[in-house]
Amino acid sequence: MTTCSDANATSFDPYGEPLGEDRITHMVQADRRARNAAIAIFWTLALTLTAGRVYLNDQPLGHALILAKAQIGAFVTAVR
Repeated sequence: MTTCSDANATSFDPYGEPLGEDRITHMVQADRRARNAAIAIFWTLALTLTAGRVYLNDQPLGHALILAKAQIGAFVTAVR
């Protein structure tokens, strides 16, 4: 009686072609890089939004809008 092991299993790409060990390793590393990049982008965005909300929450809304309008005006003037 024989059993299948992971060493004898063949992996296939999305088109049905068998993958060699070097391509499997490359695909796993590429997947890991993409996942790590997505995690870093997610947490950067989440922390930025949270920090912005905390910072803007200290001031009344009317005051924040006046400051934002002034900053936009200064930016437009600087660009010209």
